[in-house]
Amino acid sequence: MNDGPAVEGAAESWAAPGEGAEARRPAKPTINDVAARAGVSKATVSKFLNVSLGYSVAPKTRARIEDAIRELDYHPSPIARSLTSGSSMTIGLVIADIMNPFFPDLVASLQSVVETRGYNLILGSSGRDGDREVEIIRSLIQRRVDGLILASVQGGSAELEFIEELGVPTVLASRDLPELLWDTVVIDNVQGAEIAVKHLRDLGHTRIGYVASNQSVKPFHDRLRGFEAATADLPDAVSVTVGSMMEDGRLGTHELLARTPRPTALHYANDVMALGGLVACAELALSVPWDVSIIGHDNISAGSLPGIGLTTVDSAAAWVGERAGELLLHRIGGPAAHGGPPQLVVRPAKLILRSSTAPPAEARGAAHA
Repeated sequence: MNDGPAVEGAAESWAAPGEGAEARRPAKPTINDVAARAGVSKATVSKFLNVSLGYSVAPKTRARIEDAIRELDYHPSPIARSLTSGSSMTIGLVIADIMNPFFPDLVASLQSVVETRGYNLILGSSGRDGDREVEIIRSLIQRRVDGLILASVQGGSAELEFIEELGVPTVLASRDLPELLWDTVVIDNVQGAEIAVKHLRDLGHTRIGYVASNQSVKPFHDRLRGFEAATADLPDAVSVTVGSMMEDGRLGTHELLARTPRPTALHYANDVMALGGLVACAELALSVPWDVSIIGHDNISAGSLPGIGLTTVDSAAAWVGERAGELLLHRIGGPAAHGGPPQLVVRPAKLILRSSTAPPAEARGAAHA
């Protein structure tokens, strides 16, 4: 006997005890149940569920449907929605390297944005391999994703033109292309390097080194441009180009600190490389920041840990992911959204001051003289 109140409109399947039938769980609520509970038609509920396709529902009706969905604990089937709407309700995200701690904040904020609209996120990591990146993108398109977000991709316009030809809505995140193919969300990387150098120069550094990375990747290219522009009048400014991982930063640091005159400050193309720089300084028995100042780029969470205190340029990964998600949802939201030129959204870089930078020894000595 069921002592609880019946739920109007909810389908329930059961077998009476003692009749030799195995009791079954109540059937999952359907769109018909939601419509009955809200007092609207099935078509109206369908429009509510597919609002991303451009449908609209009156506010009072929307509130009744939302209440019914919550009370019934209704979860629409992604497959069923795909068949009825032509939408898979999935978005593909391609990142450069899942091991890079820059990406978790971007992925988390993007996932939060798209899930509020009923989309699922499919993640692919290329491992900084351009060919692998193209394979992942083609695989996502074959899965009929509704749109793509490409974060810090390795390929250029020529390698990615097939996406444009297939008409898949796409947004670039933390990576821009010389030819603006799609909506793009980036931090001003040139300015980011410039403010990093300005900080070092304001402290009194003139022998500044830069550990650069792959110049075919535009953010890295722009950061080197910013460094070169900001140090054009410094004869002892120097740079070296390596990979983008911690070990690359360690090796690049050893190379620069072996030079004469030795740099008193080093800037890095990303924070992971800067962490490698901290390791190299420890190996050389050099104190950071008293012997060498170090400044990174990205503002990964590890840089704020006690004992590291990495001064860095904030790449606002969470903001980039959120904004990219909003732009993509707008593009796939309906016929009217597909038109219009691509948008380039650029956010000014911001310097995060911590304990890894200080005036050079000669400046400290002059101050105490």
